[in-house]
Amino acid sequence: MSGRAPRLIAAGSFASIAVLSAVALWMILVTLDRPLPPQWGFRGWEILLGLSFGSVGALIVAHRPRNRIGWMVLGLSVITGIQAVVDQYPIFAEAVDPVLPYAGVARWIAAWIWALSAVGLVTFLPLLFPTGHLLSARWRPAAALAYAAGFVLIVSTILASQPLGPVPPTTDSTAYFELVGPIMGVGYLLFLAAATLAVVSSVVRYRRSTGEEKLQLKWMAYVAVLAIPGAVVGVSPIFIGQVIFIGLAVLAAVAIGVSILRYRLYEIDLIINRSLVYGTLSAILAGLYAASMTFSQRVFTTLTGHPSDAAIVLTTLVLASTFTPIKTRLQAVVDRRVKPAAPAAVELDHATVTAMLAAAEDRLRQIAREEISRADG
Repeated sequence: MSGRAPRLIAAGSFASIAVLSAVALWMILVTLDRPLPPQWGFRGWEILLGLSFGSVGALIVAHRPRNRIGWMVLGLSVITGIQAVVDQYPIFAEAVDPVLPYAGVARWIAAWIWALSAVGLVTFLPLLFPTGHLLSARWRPAAALAYAAGFVLIVSTILASQPLGPVPPTTDSTAYFELVGPIMGVGYLLFLAAATLAVVSSVVRYRRSTGEEKLQLKWMAYVAVLAIPGAVVGVSPIFIGQVIFIGLAVLAAVAIGVSILRYRLYEIDLIINRSLVYGTLSAILAGLYAASMTFSQRVFTTLTGHPSDAAIVLTTLVLASTFTPIKTRLQAVVDRRVKPAAPAAVELDHATVTAMLAAAEDRLRQIAREEISRADG
């Protein structure tokens, strides 16, 4: 597909995502005072992900229409926009007077539609990134496993949900595991296996890659390193962990856009460098603060019989005096391990260089003859 068609499709798809997001946001705003059923994350997280991944997908489709990554991300973003609407519609339908129909249908769709986006982004994206193709034909079983995981997840959720099963349709997976754990476990195990193979594929691709492709994979590797602990807290019932995971998903959308569109592609090593330095520095200073505060308070309690605010001043002085030396030492260590990448230089063989020099010499002789002729004339 070439010409204006990809741009028109990208614009139309993103417009549909924006409309769906606006409708979902409107339903949230008019039902802020309504009690909410158990749910994952915060209300409207689908809007945030739909718009972030949708904008990235639209840009890739418009500028790199032959790369399947853009089409996949854009399509999954449309699904996420639909998910945002069906998640909020039941609350809205039961809040108005008279009550609107099809709230149960929306709950039923919301119970399983999330699997489409989850399987696509967690399994197919690593398998195809960044070229839009599998690493080789040998990885087709991994793609087949991803298809199977998505199919089993959706079918098992549908069969477990009312009216076919015992679970009232909900986006809270805890209810499904409490009532039909073994049935749901099969789909999640397949999902985990497919995701593991996708990660292995990315690692193999990275080891074989060179030049810009390696840098593209570095962007995703940077996000993946953050996403692994984020996913652990994201699937937990801890709200702040779920919010962190959503934020990492938005960061993944940015990384996809940068790597595929190659905008500031070579800054990834600098970002990794700074993350290692300041992340480690923050951990060291936090530990030093806790140890210094505890020690100072014990000293003042022993000497005066009660804690003193002077411990805070003393701890602040310790941190201020150690900040620069620790940072300098960390920066030196990290610089030896991670050096900013420079654009690849163009390598020329001896024959090419000789030909270029000969052409330049001939041109100089021609200019000299022209100047002599002009002077004689």
